[in-house]
Amino acid sequence: MTARPGLVLKIFLLALASMAVQQSVLAAGGAIPVAANLAESAKMAQQQGLPTIVYVSRDACPYCRTLTDSILGPMYTAGKFRDRAILIELSLDNLDPLTGFDGQPITAEEFAQRYKAQITPTLLFLDAGGREISKRRIGISNLELYSQYLQRSIDAALTVTRSTTD
Repeated sequence: MTARPGLVLKIFLLALASMAVQQSVLAAGGAIPVAANLAESAKMAQQQGLPTIVYVSRDACPYCRTLTDSILGPMYTAGKFRDRAILIELSLDNLDPLTGFDGQPITAEEFAQRYKAQITPTLLFLDAGGREISKRRIGISNLELYSQYLQRSIDAALTVTRSTTD
């Protein structure tokens, strides 16, 4: 019995299209908010007594995609940041100016230079004034343990945030 090439191709394309639809549905439901106004994010975090996590990424960074798809996206979708931190993503490829913590316009590249966060992925744990309050996470040294390292950094940032609001 021989397979018909046209049928095999149709089945392959159908499977590929199905996977693409699943990915887009997952991405739409659990998309990490994009940094646009850091002052507003900080205000919201301060009102809730939470740190802000700025996830510095690049569009073509394979480690960023891995971190988003394997750790941050699923955690965000599952509500793991709720009542613990405000998570926002800042792509260094974004050329649109955003509003900095001081309310002034800043580019993503200027933000990265100010925080010395040009290596991606980097997670910055910041207070409402934009000061680092916990150990930053640079790169992915161990994907299996990354969630634990992330939780420790969030715990440390929460401790600092709550000690200054009490």
